[in-house]
Amino acid sequence: MELYSEIKEKTEDIFDDLTNHLEARWNLGVLNAAEKTASAISSAASVLVLGVITVFVLFFMSLGVAWLIGRSLNNLAAGLFVVAGIYVVIGLIVFLMRDTFIKIPVINSFIKKFYYED
Repeated sequence: MELYSEIKEKTEDIFDDLTNHLEARWNLGVLNAAEKTASAISSAASVLVLGVITVFVLFFMSLGVAWLIGRSLNNLAAGLFVVAGIYVVIGLIVFLMRDTFIKIPVINSFIKKFYYED
């Protein structure tokens, strides 16, 4: 009977150690996931803020360039259409190459954030 008690006690100790280990691994996984998610969200927020600022700068610079072109053509509307045409061409180029310029870099960024340590 004493051997049975000893085996039972050691088995309970091993089970407790295994339970503690699994709980610690789970908690570590949750913390890593939370850290990586927070990092990705903060990066996205930074990109969003910089994007909004860039849009405003680009908008006002475009108005200025359109105004200068319009004055040189003696027709403000023509200047606006010229700048709009430039944006259409740029937009078509970006649309045709969206995988290279947008999709692949975004996917690579998220893969780096979630699978590689800093």
